[in-house]
Amino acid sequence: MAQPPPYPTQGAFPPPQPQQPPPAYAYTPPPQAGASVTVVHQAPPKQEKKGMFASFMKEVDKVGKQISKEIDYASSKVNEAVDKNYSSALMDMFRHGNSVQLISRLTGRCVQIVINPQGLMILDANGACDPNAFNSIWIVTNEGNNQVRLHNCNNYLAIEHGHTIVKPYPAGSVLGPETKFQLSQTQFQFVTLESLKDRGDHVGFQPTGQVKPAKGTLKDNSAQFGVKLVASSYPQVTVVKK
Repeated sequence: MAQPPPYPTQGAFPPPQPQQPPPAYAYTPPPQAGASVTVVHQAPPKQEKKGMFASFMKEVDKVGKQISKEIDYASSKVNEAVDKNYSSALMDMFRHGNSVQLISRLTGRCVQIVINPQGLMILDANGACDPNAFNSIWIVTNEGNNQVRLHNCNNYLAIEHGHTIVKPYPAGSVLGPETKFQLSQTQFQFVTLESLKDRGDHVGFQPTGQVKPAKGTLKDNSAQFGVKLVASSYPQVTVVKK
């Protein structure tokens, strides 16, 4: 099989914003020698006796926290079920074997693989969104329930140890769980990619195009992507308005 052309080198990012100087600390000098210092001793406050009402409120607080946890758990399970079964024209672009480009909502450009100054493959969201930009095209492996893996020449999009990375795998090898993502669609026709290995971690990019830490990145604008279908072996439906 013909080898793909080499990945392009990483572009120059805008220089980081200058750091603000730390705030000045207020310094209070110690009392001068010979100065009189008045020390006021106060009696310790009396401890209130815990009555039946205080104990009751403590139990109510415990019950409230437990109910809140159960509601959050139930809500997450409902969201998982929705994500697994959601169907739309946008999600249909991630059918098995399709080729897609992911357009960052923040940069308006495509997620691509580039080579950094150290010679390593990394991701950024500054790629060209045209079908000839081979390094920004992702092949879909759809494993059902809107759960996918995305690769470019067997270099897989992955989240590992809280970071979004490119991870190469030899063709035909067993893929690790770090390469598997749950697709979700937002109400504004964007998708998000959440790690199935580390739930809550999402693929995301900064406005400069640099990759964000996956840990702590939620389903906000930095983690949302438009989708461009580059190639598909499935028949496409064209809607004609009369």
